[in-house]
Amino acid sequence: MEMDYRNILRRIYQPEIGSIWKAPNIIWTNSFAKNKSQNDFHPSIVEKIRKDSISVQLAPGTTKEYQKGSCVFKADLIGDGTFSYFLLKLSMPYIIDDLLSLERGWNGVDNLNEQQLKDFEWQIKICKG
Repeated sequence: MEMDYRNILRRIYQPEIGSIWKAPNIIWTNSFAKNKSQNDFHPSIVEKIRKDSISVQLAPGTTKEYQKGSCVFKADLIGDGTFSYFLLKLSMPYIIDDLLSLERGWNGVDNLNEQQLKDFEWQIKICKG
């Protein structure tokens, strides 16, 4: 009997908080990217693993600085002065299996670095208390 190790790993894999994914606009069930092509992409970030262990809280990101405040996490992902803004108030539940079908990373960055992750966790506490 041949085992499919890839599918086994997919079943037990939990994406990391602060992992970044390339998400098509069509996935957003809130107001995010409603005026954009459904086939275009935005960065997204895993805010937390939900207690059900089958879904994450996923927040959309943009390079446009049109929202400011405690519920916007601002990060220079590659250190070149280009910022991404992750909109925590627009985060939504997203099934892990569906997340794993998306492309990992944005502009070559798969995860926040250690300092960015600390800042991200602090931003979540400020926003969602």
